[in-house]
Amino acid sequence: MVRSASPLILALGALVLSGCVTTQQRNERYKLRADRTLAGRRPLLVRRPGSDVRIGHVTALRGADGSAVAVELENRSGHALSDVPISVGVGRTRLNARGGLDFFQTHVAAIGAGARVTWVFTTRRRIPRGRPFAVAGDAARAPATLPRIDVAPAAGGALVRSRTDVPQYGLPVYALARRGGRLVAAGRATVAQLGSSRSATVGLRMVGAPRGAHIQLEALPTIFE
Repeated sequence: MVRSASPLILALGALVLSGCVTTQQRNERYKLRADRTLAGRRPLLVRRPGSDVRIGHVTALRGADGSAVAVELENRSGHALSDVPISVGVGRTRLNARGGLDFFQTHVAAIGAGARVTWVFTTRRRIPRGRPFAVAGDAARAPATLPRIDVAPAAGGALVRSRTDVPQYGLPVYALARRGGRLVAAGRATVAQLGSSRSATVGLRMVGAPRGAHIQLEALPTIFE
């Protein structure tokens, strides 16, 4: 006679298979994604810099297929930061102030405590000549830890691998090309969904002159627990 598993065993098995994700955690992830989607529909203009993030070099890049602005940022605080609003422009022209952009075209996903990252804005539009600028505001969140996301070169793009059991949604991936210490090209791509401890390959189109330059890749986590 074959006995069916008890409800308790089935429940425990489901919990193990789901990676011990609680209903509260799942709901918080859904809410965060929904909040970001709604925020991306609205125009954003950062007028005053926040207290925790320092802006470094800002580089405008132009190419036949579009334009990019790369911004070096440093987290001067002792804790991680997430969803840092950022406005970029050239001369007197604001480039990412309009609504309808991807959330991470107007926000920096994450910066570790005391860490430096380079965030990239891309557009298919031509940007005017002039001095590029960036203003970063106060972070919306301060996650306790940042999940580890590894990125390696792949044919035509990058191989992104999650080293955490926390899934990622709308994960921004950046490519930076430097020659002689100077940024000469940059690009961005998005991994729509990256499961826990999974990998994905994403194509990357760079703006500028990357040929012969040293390529650096980075991915900034979007979900933290």
